[in-house]
Amino acid sequence: MSRIIGFDPIVHGNDRILILGSMPSVESLHQDFYYANKTNRFWPMLSKIYGVETDTRMQRLALLKKEKIALWDVCHSCVRPGSADSAIRDVRLNPIQEVLETNSSIQKILCNGKTSERLLKSLDLFVPVVSCPSTSAANARWRLEDLVEIYRKELLENG
Repeated sequence: MSRIIGFDPIVHGNDRILILGSMPSVESLHQDFYYANKTNRFWPMLSKIYGVETDTRMQRLALLKKEKIALWDVCHSCVRPGSADSAIRDVRLNPIQEVLETNSSIQKILCNGKTSERLLKSLDLFVPVVSCPSTSAANARWRLEDLVEIYRKELLENG
């Protein structure tokens, strides 16, 4: 099984929140963009929270920039058959501390799912970390409306 490598971070220099996933899905890697799997509720959730369209890559990037949201994954690379977080093995972490040091405006990290939170615990971070439910369709316990409510509180809390 070959090692897969995630994406570079999306940062703008004035971000206030960093949302961290675990590792891009197979579909996201294929499309070369975060949360590209149509069944993932990440972009529909942000669309509802901010009241803007998130159908295209340009709309998504514009939303992140306007709302000062940075996006990345905890894993730099790993071995993983398929897209399930439960299958992630041999993890190499991204240098999250470096991004925080060079982007001092980031006030909070939101973990998109338990795997990102678990992996992040091994790092000594100096900003608050909030665990949020995964937006993956595999996390069927949470409806889109539930995700919107939880993430809205965290995203709009300070701004």
